[in-house]
Amino acid sequence: MRISKDPEVRKQEIIDAAMGIFSEKGFEAVTMKDIAQAVGVATGLCYHYFPNKQVLYETAVNQYAETCSREFIEVFKQTDLTPDACMARLWQVWQQAETTGAYTYASFFHKEGNEFFHAQLDTAMARKVTPYIENYLRVLQDRGEIHVLDSSAAAKFIVGGQMAIINDQSLSLEARFQIVRQLIIKVLN
Repeated sequence: MRISKDPEVRKQEIIDAAMGIFSEKGFEAVTMKDIAQAVGVATGLCYHYFPNKQVLYETAVNQYAETCSREFIEVFKQTDLTPDACMARLWQVWQQAETTGAYTYASFFHKEGNEFFHAQLDTAMARKVTPYIENYLRVLQDRGEIHVLDSSAAAKFIVGGQMAIINDQSLSLEARFQIVRQLIIKVLN
């Protein structure tokens, strides 16, 4: 018997199943048929929502980048925060995300051998977060709280520069944050 679902619900089921299978088998080894079987639908339904596996994956990456970035963006929208208050709030958001399991696809992106895929996620997140950091820095610059030559360049430098440290799983969460915090403070002053 066919079970009809809201198209957005079905689409999300396909994305979630795909990311789970990608994590288990690796992206290259998975077919749209594998994904359809995991969801319990005909392969054609997967193709109805996604013309191919690459588009499905790109949709998942962009959606996940949005999810991972959302709370950080909300912090940077608060342009009344001092740099110290902003860093304190970012630490709270990061701790909460790491400890509550908010990063649902972390097993795929942090899996050994998936560095290329993780870099794609980093790029997608950078695209989402950077404009908000740039605006936040511009406001701080206008208030005389920081001193940078170019807030756009500083935002890009901060986002790009912190990625390798944030992703270094050999360091504790707190150690990574403290290193990034110290470097950002140096850049802004």
